[in-house]
Amino acid sequence: MASPNSSAPPPPAPSKVQVKTTGPVVVPPNINRLPIVTERLLLRPFDISDAEAVHVLRTQPEVMQWTAVGTADKDMDESRTWLQRYLPPNDLQAYNFVIVDRGDGTNGDTAGELVGVGGVHHTRNGSGWPECGYMLRKEYWGKGLATEFLRAFTKAWWALPREEIRVEVNEETVGGRGEKNDSGELQVPEILMAVIEASNVGSRRVLEKSGFREYKQWTEPDSRVGYEGSTATLVALLLEKAPDS
Repeated sequence: MASPNSSAPPPPAPSKVQVKTTGPVVVPPNINRLPIVTERLLLRPFDISDAEAVHVLRTQPEVMQWTAVGTADKDMDESRTWLQRYLPPNDLQAYNFVIVDRGDGTNGDTAGELVGVGGVHHTRNGSGWPECGYMLRKEYWGKGLATEFLRAFTKAWWALPREEIRVEVNEETVGGRGEKNDSGELQVPEILMAVIEASNVGSRRVLEKSGFREYKQWTEPDSRVGYEGSTATLVALLLEKAPDS
């Protein structure tokens, strides 16, 4: 999975720059979100009935070690609280989906089973850009499903209707890209971010297969339970919107 370790004190604030770029006209609410179908997966909006399946996901230590909290949910109430982040009215603050298996059961999978969650969980993170991530149940690792999910999701994200916007972003994310328009504004391609812990090599591989590339690493106090007094090295990767996407 790819997930930020965002609750620890950040390093010194990077320089900001205002840019002209593009962004979704609106993030559609759950009720208006079209499902995304791939060869093996169905991506659909969250529902309150997903609580038990979300709890199964969020009580797997192997999954939760890569999240900002670093530990499994202690009970169903904690999982429900997390789920509420992506239910109305909070659904307008993210573009996150439930990941459902479409398998036929011949390879040990179960059709219709919730196997993960993923999407844009922050429409504006600390860098000024949207940030995406995902989590998959451990028994579904190593099957190429994360890459299948991320490629389909990013395609759907770029396909949302867009408009020109002005936004303040970390100058380092621009990295010399873009050019000034007739009004003297810096116009840059739109970016989608992901942040992972450096030792999460599986997620890094998935992100790079999906077109993301590293632009920054830094070290900060580790926010995860059980890692008190330690530091974590984080890696930020970005995906630039192609002109024809």
